[in-house]
Amino acid sequence: MGIRTVTMEMIADEIGISKRTLYEHFKTKDELVETCVQAELNRLIEKDTAITQNSSHIIETYLLFMRSHIQELRQTNYLFIKDLRQLYPSSIYCKTTEFESRIKEGIKNFIEKGKEENIFRPEVNVELATLILFEQLQLLMENGEKIFSMHYFSPAEVFEHISINFIRGMATKEGIDLIDYYYSKHRLTD
Repeated sequence: MGIRTVTMEMIADEIGISKRTLYEHFKTKDELVETCVQAELNRLIEKDTAITQNSSHIIETYLLFMRSHIQELRQTNYLFIKDLRQLYPSSIYCKTTEFESRIKEGIKNFIEKGKEENIFRPEVNVELATLILFEQLQLLMENGEKIFSMHYFSPAEVFEHISINFIRGMATKEGIDLIDYYYSKHRLTD
């Protein structure tokens, strides 16, 4: 339904409390939305930390991140993202900018480590490759509605294609073998 059409009364009814009780915890709908976004960002950071700790190789880590984000995209209504960008640009911007910086730094470290381990080709420009992947993902989030309605691709499918082709394009022969191994091991089924 998106954010715009959901009322505080609808939220109170859904969680089984009075509207008055909801307003005791959150003075405005904006405050509730911002609290929810911060909680979601915290949950994603915890999830990403667990993935990092439980994977045995950087390629496996990357592919588990990819799988995790595909699952998130499958559960997220694009209307929600659109409303966040339109209705809360300044307040949400600060929170998402910090999260995006974390993502960029993670991509950069991943590429550098892959080059050190001879998984990625030595001539790969780390800064440029990071920028390319990040901008492709931003384009997906900002123009996704147009892309998906015109071409019948789901956000998850587009994200997976961007992610897997990105690392295969940088990979050495050894890297491609590792990517194929971990990709088949952790491949999602619909």
